[in-house]
Order: sequence, then C-alpha cells, then structure tokens
Amino acid sequence: MKHSPIKRQTNIELLRIISIIMIIFHHFAVHGGFNWEATAITIPHFWYNFIVIGGKVGVNIFILISGYFLITKQDKLFDVKKILKLWGQIIFYSIGLFVILSLFPVHDYANNMTLKSLFPITFSSWWFASTYFVLYLIHPFLNRLLNGLDKKAYQSLLILLVTMWSVIPTLTASNFQSNYLWWFVTLYVIAGYARLYGFNHNLTSKQYFFWSGIFSAFTYLSNITFTVLGTKWEKLAAYATHFYGMEKLSILLIALSLFLGFMKLDVPYNKFINLLASTTFGIYLLHDHRILRPFLWHDIFQNQHYQDSLLLIPYSILVVGLVYSACALIDLIRQKFVEKAFIRWVDRHEDKLLKLLSKLGQFCRRLVFG
Repeated sequence: MKHSPIKRQTNIELLRIISIIMIIFHHFAVHGGFNWEATAITIPHFWYNFIVIGGKVGVNIFILISGYFLITKQDKLFDVKKILKLWGQIIFYSIGLFVILSLFPVHDYANNMTLKSLFPITFSSWWFASTYFVLYLIHPFLNRLLNGLDKKAYQSLLILLVTMWSVIPTLTASNFQSNYLWWFVTLYVIAGYARLYGFNHNLTSKQYFFWSGIFSAFTYLSNITFTVLGTKWEKLAAYATHFYGMEKLSILLIALSLFLGFMKLDVPYNKFINLLASTTFGIYLLHDHRILRPFLWHDIFQNQHYQDSLLLIPYSILVVGLVYSACALIDLIRQKFVEKAFIRWVDRHEDKLLKLLSKLGQFCRRLVFG
C-alpha cells in the first residue's frame, strides 16, 4: 500500500532545525557537569543560564508542530505504518547505541540496562520519546473530542488547561497534578485551536517574533535579577530559574509566538532544509541517549573544564555545531539504509498487520466487554 510523499512546509521545517539546535545547547549546559554557585556573577554563568532557556522552548515547539498537523486527521484510529516508523526509530537507536557502547565500556551500566534498551518506551530511556509515543497513540481520540467541540467550548477547555497547567505552576511553583503527558496534551490542544480557528489573525510574522523577543527578554532578565539580588538575599537566588520550566507561562508564550511567527513566515520550498529537518528526532535520540550522554559531554568534550573561561561561549557554539552535524549525518545514513528497508517491509505486510491487530482488538473486546 503506497502513499505519495507529503511535501513539507520549509518554514516549519526550518523551525524544527532551530528547535533541535536550542535543545542541544540546553543539553550542553545541563549535562555538562557545570557547578556554579547560585549567586555567581560571571559571563560564563550568565551564558549558561541563557542557553538553558532554549531547550524547554524547543520541546514545546515540537509538540505544537505535531498538534497543528495532526489535529485534522480523523480517518482512522491507528496508522500502523507511522506508529511502526516512530517505534522503529526509537528501538534502532536504543539497541544500536547499547550494543556499540557496551563494546567500549567507559561508564558503569546498571544490570538492567539490557532490558531497558529492548523496551526503551516502557522504561523511558528518553522521557520525550516515551511521552510523545503515548501522545501519538492517543491523538486520534483527542482529535475526535476536540473536533467535536464548538469554538466557545474549545476556548473554555483551552483556558482551563492553560490555567491549571501553566498559570498556576508559574504563580505557585506547583505542577498541580500534572506530568509530561498532560502538558503535551495541553500543547496539543493549543496547537489544535491554532489550526482549527487561529489566534490573532491581524498579527504579522514580524510582530509574533517581536513578542517572542519580549517574552524571552523577560525570562532571561528574571534570571539575572534574582541572581544579582541573591548576592544580598541568598534565598532569592533559588528563584533564578523559576520561569525556565517547560510549563511556565513565559516559556509557553515564547514557544507559541515563535511557532505562530514561523507559521506566517513565507519561506520558499527548500529541499535541503527539509532533508536536514527530517533528522531532528534522530538527532535528539542519538545525542541524548542515557548511556552516550555522560560519555559525550564529560569525556569527549569535557564541558566542565570551560566553566570559568570566556572560551565557554565560542566552545559551546563549536561543540553544538559538531554534535548537530555528526548526528544529522548518522540519521541520514539510518534513513537511507535502515528505515527505507524497514518501511518496505511494513508496506509488504501492512494488510496482514492490520488484520492481526483487528483480531487482537476483537478478542480483547470480547474478553473485557463480552
């Protein structure tokens, strides 16, 4: 069963690339072994706090993009081919990296790492991949719910979710009974509304980017303010990254305004940009694998050695560029020699898989519901 390839929008594919670069910068910082005093007033420390912001923004953008393009799909509950493609990419990197790094052990691995590598989604080898996989499984049901709401009811749901899982956490530092999945659902609902009804149609791309800059400046200046005040009142230093959380209203507004700005941005179709963007999920899986992570940042690049040096700024840019390029190249090779073969196998057996799943579903229904 063959499907014609979808011609992706280059403006959104460019945003994917920017988002994964922001995420790599974030991982360079948070996994780099840095150990500053909370009240350290140094340029490297402020650079660290600057590049940390982008990781949470990038994650939110990826879910907004997914929600925007998935919300209108209501033709079937389970797209077996796409589910297997997503699962195949995750399992490829999980098992592949475990096998390769086990041959050159540079860190002590837990005894249960083999089992976790075989079931990376179940054991959350990557928190984002596991959460996104579950969101992808349930999104057809979310679509039927959201498409069934009228505009006013949808707005009420949107206000409720954002209030509970963004406004309250921002004001109180409590996650209010939320978790990664509920936050992804909230982002999905926001993106769905943007697709079905749109937000402010009068704002231009430049205006959205302007507001994104304002929200970014507020978020970063809050960090500097609390850090400086913390030198006099130590307790205030603990709030330096208060607005940095993925669910915080400031980060949500940065991500949403960037997303809406790129949606309105007129970028001609560019095959090279689209090709690079296809590697973003693979780049994430490869560079942030729990086994590879300490080896990459501590042993190879030794980020922590640049903690008190102004060279941290150019060094981080160089390292992020190297990591992005190497991981993108590896994923392009995977796509060409592994994914294409896997998808051909799925195409040949898709009908059989669908029949098998249908029989399994009928058996479960009879067993549970009679």
